[in-house]
Amino acid sequence: MKLAPALCALLLAFQPVASAMPQGNPPAPLTKKQLEAKAKELVAEGKALEKQGKLAEARDKYVDAEGFTSTGDALNGIHRIDDKEKQQVESILSQARTLYETGKFTDSLQQLQKGLEIQPSNPALHYDLALCYANTGDGPNAALQLDLAIDSLPNNKERTELLELRSSIVMGIPAPTFPGDARDNLASFNARFLQEGRDPGENRTQTVESSLCDQIAALKTEFPANPAILFNTAKCTEEAAQPQDAAQQLANYLQATPFALDRADVQVQQQDLASLASLSGVIGQSVQLHFATAARYLDYRHFDRAITEYEAAEQIQPDFAPTEWQLGILYECLGNVTKARQHLQLYQQMETDAARKSAADAHLSTLDDRHDLYEANVEDAEDILSALLLHAMGIDTEGVKHRAKLTKNEQSHASDRYIMTTMATERFSQPYVQRQLGIAQQDVNAALDIFPLGAEANEMLAIIDLQGNNWPAAYRCYDAVASQNFPVSFYAQVNSAHNSKIVRAAKVEIGSDAIRLVYLTSYNEKKQISEAPKESAGEDDLGNLIVSSDQPPDPNAESLVIHPEDLKGISTDKNFVLLKLRKDQLYLAPLNMLSDAPVEGAAARTFGNEYTRMFIRYLGYEQARLGKEGMTAGEKFKLGFEIAEVGLTIGLTIGTMGVGAPAAYSSAVQAVQIMHALNVYNAVSTGVELANQTRQVVNTMRADMTKLEQASNDDQRALSGLEFKIIPTQPVPLKFRDKF
Repeated sequence: MKLAPALCALLLAFQPVASAMPQGNPPAPLTKKQLEAKAKELVAEGKALEKQGKLAEARDKYVDAEGFTSTGDALNGIHRIDDKEKQQVESILSQARTLYETGKFTDSLQQLQKGLEIQPSNPALHYDLALCYANTGDGPNAALQLDLAIDSLPNNKERTELLELRSSIVMGIPAPTFPGDARDNLASFNARFLQEGRDPGENRTQTVESSLCDQIAALKTEFPANPAILFNTAKCTEEAAQPQDAAQQLANYLQATPFALDRADVQVQQQDLASLASLSGVIGQSVQLHFATAARYLDYRHFDRAITEYEAAEQIQPDFAPTEWQLGILYECLGNVTKARQHLQLYQQMETDAARKSAADAHLSTLDDRHDLYEANVEDAEDILSALLLHAMGIDTEGVKHRAKLTKNEQSHASDRYIMTTMATERFSQPYVQRQLGIAQQDVNAALDIFPLGAEANEMLAIIDLQGNNWPAAYRCYDAVASQNFPVSFYAQVNSAHNSKIVRAAKVEIGSDAIRLVYLTSYNEKKQISEAPKESAGEDDLGNLIVSSDQPPDPNAESLVIHPEDLKGISTDKNFVLLKLRKDQLYLAPLNMLSDAPVEGAAARTFGNEYTRMFIRYLGYEQARLGKEGMTAGEKFKLGFEIAEVGLTIGLTIGTMGVGAPAAYSSAVQAVQIMHALNVYNAVSTGVELANQTRQVVNTMRADMTKLEQASNDDQRALSGLEFKIIPTQPVPLKFRDKF
């Protein structure tokens, strides 16, 4: 299980946003001259701070200015500071390298931490910190820093190399050297496991999992003592409903890894399997089978189905305490405090072991406080994200002439339809959007550390991930939303073939049985203004940005519902998703606030394909046609776009790999992350005004560090279970790096 770096932002998220912009969107009531005057004032403040050497504060002022109106002065200021900070980090890395290579690892570590204050998402800084910690024998911090480095890298060879190094550190053993053929076999397993979207659908889940287990069985014959393979064998035997054999394989793993960071977690898993194995007879076998099936569903983030399996086990044998534990923790992860409390209290009544009763108390005694903190983070993120969306979709400027300008590339290459949808979308300055999304992401990550499956936080993080075109991360979040029977959604401009002169901003909701387009505004091409729909779309005018049982999608908003039988097809048309209806065709242009969607070629189709895949994954519309992602023969003679121009990596604040991501879990690393979060809070809390209720909740959680750590650790363990370990295929030299 990948450890979410959200704990690093758990309490930091309560800082007031260092922005001149209030939480709503203030430009609407201001005149153009007023906007320009405010921007000019902020630029002047930024220049003064820049002269004083306060680069971070100066950059923030320039970005604030961009939030009012984009100017060359503000953008130039941002670029100047970015260049200066880059030079500073390069100098720090050079000094740290010298210290590292002379064996002064602690001194090198201190230098690198200074660099993180300037560029907190720089993967080289995190990687080199991991090396320093590894050389000083601090495995938990080394693993944590590798997590952060991995999160900042795309899915490539370097990322896989770091995952293998992390696996070695967690297991506490160096990677052995294998001959070429053997290394290729091990790498083949890693590649299959790391492949995004391994779950091809409801009916084939077990087949895919079996193929991984077939590989493990073959590898175990070849490498019977390899610790990672022993662990993975335990996983396969667990999911084959053989808990006794799985417990024995874990015992073998523990014997082979006496210094493993995940030793305590594995011992808990071993005890749970032994308890499950103690059940006898037909009833016992049935319970074991339900637990095994639930474990497979958790692998593929089908959390609702996992809960159904545990509830079936509960019906068969109501007095088996571990079932109540699993249900209690899963409902807690969902943020369902009522059901979590119900099952955890039942667990306490059934459990005879005093230590395990105490573990349940760590959850029960903090449920309400954590729920309050979760909601506070969600509300903060919603305020920021809503303000951006309201402006981008033209909702907060209804009746005001759009100021969107087309780039030269759009004017020369784009279709009329693309130009129309672009004109219907208002634009904020990219640096401003990037910063605001980063702040919202901090809040959401903090919320997800409290309740990892919370529908509201996952919905927002998915939308943030989409803005950076981080589709795998978005899918992981959407899986959590869909598993609670809520539709997954994205925002788009919609154009109809029947009336190509009208573009309607919409929230696109994809449910398991229908598509729903919730209309937010209409763009009047002649007047170049956005006009309100007949019915306001939800309380927030966004069709209800976040979804939960308390705030479901607005049923009264003006909308169009499309059932699968109404569709003649779904396909990718350049960067559009095309919905072919019986008597019309709808073109969906997904919103990207950070960059323009590519106009044509392979990059455009890649962009559109990811949204088309959402209809396959969540509506189950398997007949959808994807565009060719490679370049056609004709396109090879054109300049075209590189995929990097889509904005694949946008450098938001530290992100998360989410539930089901491939990395070894370790309570030792979790403890380090919690301590880091509290240290961050201590560093920033001086002079920060927090709401009394929020401060009380935060202080309560800080006061009982053990309970906070235990509750978070139990949640992560329940969600990940025995997840496959990456198998180190070759020793990774601990060589200092200046960049990736």
